[in-house]
Amino acid sequence: MRPLLPATPGSRTLRKAASLALSLALASAWATAGGTPATGTVTAELRLRELGQMAERNNAKARSLLLQEGASFGPATPYPVLISYLRLLRRSHSDAGQMRDAYAVDERMIALAAAQHDAANLALASLGRVYKRLNDNDPAAAMALLETLVGQHRPLGNIEFETNAEIAYGAIYNIMGQHDRALSHYLRGLELVQRHPEMWSPREADVRLALARLYVNGGNAAKALETTAAYREARAGRKDQEAMTPRVEAAMHFMDGRAYVALKQLPQAHGAFNRALELARRHELRSLQGNILGNIADAWLKEHRYVEAERAARASIPIAEEVQDQSVIQMAWANLGFALFGQGKMQEGTVYIERVAADLRKAGAMPTVSALLDEQAAALEKAGLYRQALQTVREREKIQESLAVERRDKAFAALQEQFNAKQRAAQIERLRHENAAKDTEIRNRKLRSWLATAGALLAFGLAAVVFVLYRKSQATSRRLAELNAELAYHSAHDPLTGLYNRRSFVDRMRETDAPSGGCFTLLDIDHFKRINDQYGHAAGDAVLVEVGRRLNETVRESDMVLRWGGEEFLVYSQGVTQAQRPLLVQRILNAIAAAPVVLDDGTTLQVSATAGAVSLPLVSNAALGWEQAIALADRALYKGKEAGRNRGFIVEDLAPVAPGAGNAEPGLRLQMVLPDMYWQPAQ
Repeated sequence: MRPLLPATPGSRTLRKAASLALSLALASAWATAGGTPATGTVTAELRLRELGQMAERNNAKARSLLLQEGASFGPATPYPVLISYLRLLRRSHSDAGQMRDAYAVDERMIALAAAQHDAANLALASLGRVYKRLNDNDPAAAMALLETLVGQHRPLGNIEFETNAEIAYGAIYNIMGQHDRALSHYLRGLELVQRHPEMWSPREADVRLALARLYVNGGNAAKALETTAAYREARAGRKDQEAMTPRVEAAMHFMDGRAYVALKQLPQAHGAFNRALELARRHELRSLQGNILGNIADAWLKEHRYVEAERAARASIPIAEEVQDQSVIQMAWANLGFALFGQGKMQEGTVYIERVAADLRKAGAMPTVSALLDEQAAALEKAGLYRQALQTVREREKIQESLAVERRDKAFAALQEQFNAKQRAAQIERLRHENAAKDTEIRNRKLRSWLATAGALLAFGLAAVVFVLYRKSQATSRRLAELNAELAYHSAHDPLTGLYNRRSFVDRMRETDAPSGGCFTLLDIDHFKRINDQYGHAAGDAVLVEVGRRLNETVRESDMVLRWGGEEFLVYSQGVTQAQRPLLVQRILNAIAAAPVVLDDGTTLQVSATAGAVSLPLVSNAALGWEQAIALADRALYKGKEAGRNRGFIVEDLAPVAPGAGNAEPGLRLQMVLPDMYWQPAQ
């Protein structure tokens, strides 16, 4: 971890400048224009400074006044004043938890800054679109947009944009569960905030709170407590610092409460929550107040004190509905439902649980639906309602199966889109340099053409220069051809393993006339998540690269080996007879499990895989295509996971559906294959 920067001698002046950032920005804009602000403009500047200071003490009151006085900041308002008003309004909406209003202000700022050719504020406002995609539960789209914005606006050298981009990267990786990457970006953002305390946004407290939230989500609640404590101690040790604002102080206590809940230190959690709740009530922090009450209900549930949990959940609901915070509303409904379950009021509690599940399904938040159903099944089983519990478990299993496919596809799409965005940015930069070089060459050529009139000797020299430029042009053309070939390679190959990717495989299948033959072997590395969790993502990447290398060395040159997504690989072979299929699958399993994977630090990991294989055409259905073949291979692989892993199942044919089974899926006639070096992978 990078050490935190100490306080600088001029930090007091800088932090006072930060509190007056709106006035300074306006004064700078007028000075650049060479004019003197009118009396009305000066009044507007002073009013914005007053509202900005009020927002730190009482955001609800400041936000109300900003909305009431919005008409005075209309189109006739000078641009520096208007953009500063919108930035303050946006922050006020965000602190109040009104993200829909905040995103609407982002769009107003984007249109206004684009019309004024203000690249800095255009870049900053565009980051709001990244967070909107995150709130829409689409981190892949958020990452792709952020990569594009960084490629476009990084040349500005704007520290505020760079800092906010780092925080946005951290938020995306936090949601994607890649906590180590999120941490590195948050720490970089914190370093920039401490190095430039004059920045208006982000504030150091917000970055510290994001870090604490990351530690809680990543399972390191003790580190979250250290983070909030370090911030309090740092401020207490600096006499030039003003006291923490009520919003920050309440949020710090709230985060402490969440950390204590994660550590199962529930008395301490209630103490922290109560301090946060008292501050939130006193200073009208309604959004935070509803969130605190929802988490208090959750803490009471963990103590099986269902009456207290019901009371806290019911208190949270009207506040969350008032500020239109859907996530808190859903949390409060769910906690209320489980509190009623705990009191034996199963029918009444089910109403709230089903309401939450319906809203979550509508929003596409299926992972949360799965977790909700897991808790509901446990509560139903505890109440002796075994039939309803079994139905809930089966519903959850279906969701988990679909989520596994969705996670795999989204992970692949995110990596592919991130790679494509970086490639586009690099290509734009290369073309920009080449165009600049060509412009220089053209100017030089015109100058030499003019000097050629001085004499034949000079004309001869100019001809020689033109020849050299021609050779350079040829070299540039060759380089462009090489870059195009490189881009074509990367678009067809996985950036980590160098294997073919899913896109290249789909293209090959489309180019083949109705591919009805061939053997499709789908593999999944056993317990890959445990490797990532225990040894880190770098070890997981090393395992993926080594497995890809072993597969390439094992199969024929005519076979196609590709990374299907995540820890899954696919081998496509043609000309494999029925007798050769078990040998092919066994050879693949042997290649993966024969020797341990050795990491850079000398650690050895015993790795195995589970496989599902299908050869087309099947006896009972000659019309199956490659998509159905891979789906059958996936089902066979799943059977291998259920049977204990480190083995393969070959689909020999489809078993007919028994009479009276309705719309049941046909069964599989499977042949099991074990590797020569077989062992049962550790659970």
